[in-house]
Amino acid sequence: MIYITVKKKLKPGTADAYLAASQAYTDATRAEPGNKWYEHYRSVDDPDTILTIEAFDDAAAGEAHVNSDHFQHGVDGDAKQYIAERPDILYIDAADRDGWDKMSEF
Repeated sequence: MIYITVKKKLKPGTADAYLAASQAYTDATRAEPGNKWYEHYRSVDDPDTILTIEAFDDAAAGEAHVNSDHFQHGVDGDAKQYIAERPDILYIDAADRDGWDKMSEF
């Protein structure tokens, strides 16, 4: 499994517009073979920061994602106008994993 987080700083007051503009991309990504999940979360400390978490079965599914038409349109599409700066990304290849674990402390 590959696990990816992307933290986007948006222009002030544009988070709702960003999420609306990226909905088609979100839906297309969720429908891809090999996609485990694709979710957006808004920071409770800064409503103009969106954290996207996504996971794919393996690196090949992730590569198919970045080579998809909707990915290319998403990078240069309507939602881009709301992004204030280059996003931060964390890419983790967890080959021995298949999804979430349960928190052992609970």
